[in-house]
Amino acid sequence: MKTSIKFYEAWGKIHPLHKLAVQDAIAIGILTAFTLLMFGLVGLYYSAYNRYRASLGLPTDNTPVITLPTMRHH
Repeated sequence: MKTSIKFYEAWGKIHPLHKLAVQDAIAIGILTAFTLLMFGLVGLYYSAYNRYRASLGLPTDNTPVITLPTMRHH
């Protein structure tokens, strides 16, 4: 006796709300993977940029250069 369940047959017997839940979970997983990939690429770019600046002898810290106005005393 051969019992093989095909995915599409089983998928057709699932409740529509369960189908939506599975599709939503897959979509969220894909978006999460894409977001993590983008963070990884930005991190690699940032690391390479810092190494490049260091090779030129430029500062690699992230402190913003803000000059505060000074009051002149007459």
